[in-house]
Amino acid sequence: MNPLTLLNRMRTAFALAAVAAITLTPTTASALDPALVPSIGADTGRFTLPISCQISVGTLKIIKIAGTVDIQGIAPVQLGPGQTFYLSQGSGALTLPAWLSSLGGLVAIDKADAVVSSLRIGATRSTPATVDLAKLYDLSVADVPVTAGQAITVGLPKTGDFRVGPYTAPADGRIQFRFEGAAADVTLKSKIGFKVKVHAECAASQGNALLSVAVGNQVDASKPALYEGEPLSYPKAAAGNLVGIVHAPYKCDIGGQQYDVGVAVGGVIPLAVKRAGTLSITQASGAFTLPASTVNRLLDAGITSVQGKVNELKLIVDHGTPANPNVLPGGTDIPATTLQRDKPVVVSLPVNGTVTAGPFKPDGTAESMVIGMGSAAGTLQFNGNGQNVPVTCPKPEPDALLVDAPLI
Repeated sequence: MNPLTLLNRMRTAFALAAVAAITLTPTTASALDPALVPSIGADTGRFTLPISCQISVGTLKIIKIAGTVDIQGIAPVQLGPGQTFYLSQGSGALTLPAWLSSLGGLVAIDKADAVVSSLRIGATRSTPATVDLAKLYDLSVADVPVTAGQAITVGLPKTGDFRVGPYTAPADGRIQFRFEGAAADVTLKSKIGFKVKVHAECAASQGNALLSVAVGNQVDASKPALYEGEPLSYPKAAAGNLVGIVHAPYKCDIGGQQYDVGVAVGGVIPLAVKRAGTLSITQASGAFTLPASTVNRLLDAGITSVQGKVNELKLIVDHGTPANPNVLPGGTDIPATTLQRDKPVVVSLPVNGTVTAGPFKPDGTAESMVIGMGSAAGTLQFNGNGQNVPVTCPKPEPDALLVDAPLI
């Protein structure tokens, strides 16, 4: 085939395929399953970030085309100054749209090899600032069937999962996990031995922030922040969204004494927000956790069962309105639960169904709108005695952030 004819056909295929995009619905509207709630202090999630890829054949740049990078993993909710930390249990995929299969239909290509030669994950203000996963793991696939109208996906990593880091946290402020870019080399192959080598250089197209983590002296920095063996099985989120759970540590006053408590929030959250638009956390639910240490303290005090009500769980919205909403208006009940030594208690909030938090409107004066977890309050009853004991929980220190959404 004449090379100019091939390039013209490739341009046509790319232009037609650029309009083809497929997304998946992230979750069903059911209460947060306690079995899926990670440890207190862990932030689990899956992100589908829209990207734009410059496609080249040899030295000739053909077209820029949309794709997605899909990343799943676990990060700490908070960090201490100078603390070592990781993004762990990582997995995901780089998906390039149906231009491959469209081209395959033109030149009888039925298989493809693909290698992600660079996949850079940044943690701003940390040391190092960026880690390239392609230097640590085999990010390749071979002999992938090319079917007309379907995208090609390169799994990350080839086997198992990845650990990004170690990073070292700064002295204060916030760090932001970012997708800093990726590159892939794709070889399209036909049964008769014909090959076309395509190179893709990809960058985020709607903001590259994945999540932000606050740093503060209130966190013990003596041990690495590394979470492993956590529940992590999310469906793919629609492009431009994350689905995940943040399990924040709280110090709560229960009847005049301070106890450790966990409050989790899960849902589907957009990764960016338009300056003239709004952002909502949908299919949202949460969990109230009494860790084993708190359960044991209550048992030592003669308390064998608890029940009660969470009256409020507030969010803090920086550079947006409403600034401090209660996402549990009317409250939600905590059913009667028997305490067992050394076993945590995890109760869904609400027990059934989900809620929507928002919409939140950015004020348009900042680069991003940051939403974090605020104060919580409620009552508990012990041993079924009918007496309400007040529970008050100030906002976590440092902040426990749900999303850092750039304004686009």
